[in-house]
Amino acid sequence: MHRLVLVTLTLTLGLRAGTPLADEPVTLTPWIVEEPAFRPNLDAPRASAVLERDAWSGRAVGTLADAIARVPGVIMLESHGGFEPPRLSLRGSGLQSAPVSRGVTLLLDGLPLGLADGSFNIALFDPQLGATIAVQRGLDAWRASPAALGGAFDLQSARTADTTVRAEAGSFGVWRGRVSSSFVPAAGWFAGTALSYSRQTGHRPLSSQERTALHASLRRTIAGGEAAFTLYHARPKYEVPGPLTYAVATTAPRTNNSDVLRDRPSRESEFWRAAATYTARTTEREFDAGASLARTDDRFQQLQANGYSLSRSDDAAARLSFAQRFTAGGLRQQARLTVYATRGWRDLRRFRNDSAAIGPLFGRDGLYATTVALALEDSIALTRTLSATLAVARVGARRDIVDRLTAPRTTQDLGYGNTTPQIAVRWTPATDLALFAGVSRGVEQPTFDDLLIIAGAYPNLARRSQALRAQRATTWEAGARGQRAALGWDVTLYRADWTDEILRLADARGAALGAVNANPTRHEGLEASARWRLLDGPDRLTFNTTAVWSHFHFTGDPVYGRNRLAGVPPFVGSAELLYENRRGCFAALGADRTAGRLAVDHGGRMTYTGRTLAHARLGWRQGHAWTVFLDVRNLLDRDYIASTAGVLDLVRNPAATSIFIPGPRRNLTLGLEWKR
Repeated sequence: MHRLVLVTLTLTLGLRAGTPLADEPVTLTPWIVEEPAFRPNLDAPRASAVLERDAWSGRAVGTLADAIARVPGVIMLESHGGFEPPRLSLRGSGLQSAPVSRGVTLLLDGLPLGLADGSFNIALFDPQLGATIAVQRGLDAWRASPAALGGAFDLQSARTADTTVRAEAGSFGVWRGRVSSSFVPAAGWFAGTALSYSRQTGHRPLSSQERTALHASLRRTIAGGEAAFTLYHARPKYEVPGPLTYAVATTAPRTNNSDVLRDRPSRESEFWRAAATYTARTTEREFDAGASLARTDDRFQQLQANGYSLSRSDDAAARLSFAQRFTAGGLRQQARLTVYATRGWRDLRRFRNDSAAIGPLFGRDGLYATTVALALEDSIALTRTLSATLAVARVGARRDIVDRLTAPRTTQDLGYGNTTPQIAVRWTPATDLALFAGVSRGVEQPTFDDLLIIAGAYPNLARRSQALRAQRATTWEAGARGQRAALGWDVTLYRADWTDEILRLADARGAALGAVNANPTRHEGLEASARWRLLDGPDRLTFNTTAVWSHFHFTGDPVYGRNRLAGVPPFVGSAELLYENRRGCFAALGADRTAGRLAVDHGGRMTYTGRTLAHARLGWRQGHAWTVFLDVRNLLDRDYIASTAGVLDLVRNPAATSIFIPGPRRNLTLGLEWKR
């Protein structure tokens, strides 16, 4: 098959005995795979992977893919470049929903950064403002993300005192900067702040971007625990170059179609979130509580087919978790109770886009979202090396839509209630090896972007709402994590049977057709990552690789049969070989690959091929203080299709279908870092 696939399988399966680990996270640079050893502790399952801020040292971080694509299990298709929302997914959940995303939960210190209905604008998320990102999927994501089927990305505040300054400049008018400082102002106190700024002109006309973001935290030791207050602010502004036909995307990828030149789509958002948390932990119990308030203002100028929207949302969230360890029946156990709730109030107005000018108002809605989850969990140490976890949650939600433009006002009230059980076993025959298996039931309610549809053709646009069922999935998974000598690995195999999966469709011109509940579908795949230290000592040589094989398909649809779901690549992977010498010099050569035929429509009438992009970087470090680097992306200067603007139900005229988004050609970034 592909060389990258063979290398990953070789690294994953070719294990040899080595030095055992202590009961600590397994370090897989540039990520950390964390696994509780239950020897004899009963800590709950932790993040599937933790990406530390140092993982970005010596490399350009211009897109979310640059920041987290090497974390195992992440499927990401770039959009227009920079921070403009990519199509992001864990295990296929939400992959079709950009530019307004769902399917995973964005968190900051355990509390949401998105809206209460489960949607979010990922352009508001700057991963470099935190000290780490915990990426949770599958069984490990169940507690942090009870109402999303994909998992969670948790940006976590700094816990150690340091100061970092970082600056980057590069192709396509790129300028990026970040300053962060964490310090102890007085005994018992800890403070941290981070500020970032980025802008670029873009690799296509009408693709400029600019974003400022701020994250500040203040912590205080109180009554044997820690109280914290955090503030997060982000303000992105970006243009949206439109999709192209396949012929134009491959022969003239730096152009824009006439609709984009006329309507000039763009988006500007502002997000504020304040949160307070309290955490206390002893050897026998844990207590975590937190609450947050957020405001989002959003202006989204789309093509004429979708119009111009103005939105303001206020969202509140609360989370409470209590765990107690005890012995019963001669078995050591840990019981946990978790309560999670979100509530959102949103005013959404829709106008016509009259050739880049705001036209008449054609829709105004009051949107009210409530989600509540109550979970009970018990972890039992059956032996010194074998443990089991039994859990059940009740998830309830409401999605209320008030049409404020009609007289009298009309209201659509949708209620959802689901019970989601889980059972898992973990076996740690050695301190450097953990095997796990389990089955879980998950649920995800529709967002307002699923429930509201733009109907009619310009200039006679109208909004209408529809009722959708919550999507549900039963997932079986098994895997292994660990490290032997110079080799570390993380491998998970899963299969999920979905009911009422929410698929979002567009017509041949990119206009949204809305979301539908599909007939039964199945998501199955293999997630693998490995790190191999080939040479250790003053000079080091390290090989890092990730791979995700996915097979998402209908299971006997009357129209689509067993076709693959559109928009999902069969394979996504990356590999990098990094050399570091004793004098502080380093050089790396790597590649990202998307392989297989990617379907544009569920009917399978139109597909496009994947691509392999080579990358290189080199630099020099002076101790732990200074780093200078040059990062070259798309080293061979290839034209390629980055992704598509949504998916279609059935392509009727392939040659005239404008849905393809071209990726950037070769680009260089020069960076400078200083740490203290």
